[in-house]
Amino acid sequence: MKRSVGLFLIMVISVGQAKAMEGTFDRSAEVAKYIDQINNTPTQKEMIEVAKPIYVSGISDEKLAQALGERLLKDLPIIDSSRTESQYGMWMVKALSSTGTEYARQTIDIVRHKTHVHRLIGTCNNTLTQIDWERHKNEIMASRKNFSEGGNMRVAQLLNLLQDPNFSYKENGAFRMSWEKMLDPSLMEEIAKQLQAFVDKKGISGGPAENSVMGNFAKLLGYSKDEKYRPLLLALYKSDAATAVKSQANKAIHNL
Repeated sequence: MKRSVGLFLIMVISVGQAKAMEGTFDRSAEVAKYIDQINNTPTQKEMIEVAKPIYVSGISDEKLAQALGERLLKDLPIIDSSRTESQYGMWMVKALSSTGTEYARQTIDIVRHKTHVHRLIGTCNNTLTQIDWERHKNEIMASRKNFSEGGNMRVAQLLNLLQDPNFSYKENGAFRMSWEKMLDPSLMEEIAKQLQAFVDKKGISGGPAENSVMGNFAKLLGYSKDEKYRPLLLALYKSDAATAVKSQANKAIHNL
């Protein structure tokens, strides 16, 4: 009887843990923190350092987008071509775009038509084409499917991107790993698995997007300094992959 009760409790705990892995991350605390910073950061130079982490956060939130947009529109009349002011405007637009909201699309279009700063206009034009992409990227990152309690949320978010079938999201995940120096073993193993599948193809003829991703994957394995990846990188270098991919494999081998 005691054994049955024990088994039952284990099953209940297991089910509870499994359910905890479903759904999406609760980012409300981060949103509140960012909104407070947006509302209380006094200078444009300081706001650039607030906008940057928002840009890479992977958060789609209407209130966050509105806080960014209202601050940007309020400051728009004083944004000129000077380095600090133009950088401020560009990073605010990027951060706003990264929310992937319709509010972001509408507000950036307003900024594009009201500003006379050419660099800011260019940023607006570029980001307006990325709104839908950003929204879907955030949806991918929001999933808890690769997260276990006590784990690292950022690792899970990047793993989500690496596993997406769209090469542009894989590329974004690889870029973030490189930029943030995020070389978690689970991320490296995922990269190695996909790179091995690429090498195992009979006649590698990946398109530009796939080749770019695989080249970046090879580069990251080189950053790992882990000798266990040497055979894979050597196999990639000796394969019939595109020259650019093989070049990255060669550099990665020397970086190990």
